Amino acid sequence: MPSIEVKSSVPTDRAPCRGFDYDGGVGRWASILALGLSACASSVPRTVPRIVDGEIERGPPVAPYAYEWFIEGERLAVQGRHDDAAIAFETATAAPTGDVLLVTRLAEEYELSGATRRADRALSSARRSYPSSARVALAEGRIRRSRGQADEALAAFIRATRRAPTWSEPLVAMAHALAARGHFERASTILLEYLEIAPKEGAQAARRALVDLARRTDDPVTLARALAFEPGATPAAASREGARLALAGGRPALAARLVEGALDTEDNIALWLDALAQSGAHQEATRFLVSPRAARWATVEDRAHALLDLHEEERTLELLAAAARSPRVQHARGRAFLEAGKYLEAAATLAGVPLGTSPYETSRVALAECAASQGRRGAAAETLSATPHASLPVRRALAALYVDAGDLRAGLRLFDPKDQRERAALASIFERAGRYEEAAAYYASVRITASGEPRLRARASAEQLASRGLYPGAIEVLERWTAHAPSDLHSRVRLVELLQKAGREEEASSHGKSLVEIIDDPRLRAHLRGLLRTSETGAR
Repeated sequence: MPSIEVKSSVPTDRAPCRGFDYDGGVGRWASILALGLSACASSVPRTVPRIVDGEIERGPPVAPYAYEWFIEGERLAVQGRHDDAAIAFETATAAPTGDVLLVTRLAEEYELSGATRRADRALSSARRSYPSSARVALAEGRIRRSRGQADEALAAFIRATRRAPTWSEPLVAMAHALAARGHFERASTILLEYLEIAPKEGAQAARRALVDLARRTDDPVTLARALAFEPGATPAAASREGARLALAGGRPALAARLVEGALDTEDNIALWLDALAQSGAHQEATRFLVSPRAARWATVEDRAHALLDLHEEERTLELLAAAARSPRVQHARGRAFLEAGKYLEAAATLAGVPLGTSPYETSRVALAECAASQGRRGAAAETLSATPHASLPVRRALAALYVDAGDLRAGLRLFDPKDQRERAALASIFERAGRYEEAAAYYASVRITASGEPRLRARASAEQLASRGLYPGAIEVLERWTAHAPSDLHSRVRLVELLQKAGREEEASSHGKSLVEIIDDPRLRAHLRGLLRTSETGAR
């Protein structure tokens, strides 16, 4: 065990210090070590300097006997054995140490074990012995809050912060108390103001609390600011995390604003372009993709595919006109012709992508789509049948052709329902076939991952909530998704159905009637009309 220098001194008031992380963090064990270090002193002066949670404070020396029971009490508290922990702290305080840390921990463990009267007596004793101690005020606040006395708890936390303005624990406790009462903005402000003046090394608890609060309230701006206080954090990393939270929360315009000032990494640029696309700012994204700056960030093929995702077919063809010939460039040109409705040029270009190259399979899928768009479904099926079926996109395209031809079973045989990666494909196949209940069941069985496509994440999340009867949550997810993807008609019709199940018939009817005229798929239109008839019957 390392040692610290112990010096004699006259009795003085102890300086405020950082407290425990009572959720089981490292702060507790730092405090335990501090007590042990004090116990190692060869002489026993009235006060000694010691380290608690990484900061030096002055206090009475702790005997080895009390130190050992203090460790035992903390160990039991971590395990949730608060009755036994209280007994251990009682034994520790039996030694004539007069230490406020021991007394306040005893009071808190009494409270957690249900011995409220003993907790009050221990707290009163600590208040009499240490009337100006921030640690006593913090313990009182925690005890009051555990009893549901929110106003009294908040007042105690305020006293603790006034007695120790640079100590983070009372501020964190006060922020938690404010957030519990719904005052999220005030809680965030308190933590931000503290982090502005606190040294980064001693503000870990406040940073963690602010990050948790920002994620809980879906506040990407506060999250980015909180992460910027991390030691070694870069503005690019902080902006990226804030933008990701905004994008996941259905606020792509905010995500784009957060990350646009930190376009110095490939991840941030890709995130920014995604946010621009989802927010409808296609022109800004297009200007960037055709600029020399974008050429330093990505290959011409990657830029071409990004332009195609923005439906900028002509700009894509202009970009690729000067590019060196390669299979990837040829595939991108074929896709651009296909998206522009130039089927003959698309077919000629895509058919020339050689076997064995990376874009071969996706080119065959696009070639089949080209044939199907011209009404040549047999040629499309033949193209895909001659392509190796290991690729999921090839099988999805072939299954779609089978479904359109009325052979659902043949399409389903291409997938393994036990494979997590293929359940999403099965859901879309059932959806295409008009089997909407089966589609919902498969979407609900999909494991949601951060790397999944946004539509799949939204549908899977909504169906999982709906399968448990949590219709308000499912509706919120789909409302957020369809607001940014209005072309996803299947999700919009599913939203009508969920609104009905939640008893919101008027909203369901209004939303459904606005969709009837824009749906071309006969199966989906028939399903929507059936839902609307149900709404009208229920209204009567």
